[in-house]
Amino acid sequence: MEKAVKEKNVKLKVKRAFYDKTDSLKLKKVGEELDVSPDRGEKLISLGLAEKPDADAQKATAEK
Repeated sequence: MEKAVKEKNVKLKVKRAFYDKTDSLKLKKVGEELDVSPDRGEKLISLGLAEKPDADAQKATAEK
């Protein structure tokens, strides 16, 4: 039996506002940060709805 490999969620930043069907059609606004599965992250990026946040921006946020 194989052990289930838990994939680490990825953080994304919303580029275009959209209604998230996986979250009861809640509006995701531009600039909002999302924590999603890798598969969902790839889908949102390919649709142009989200992008990976800049490394510099993440460091600045972590330092605060």
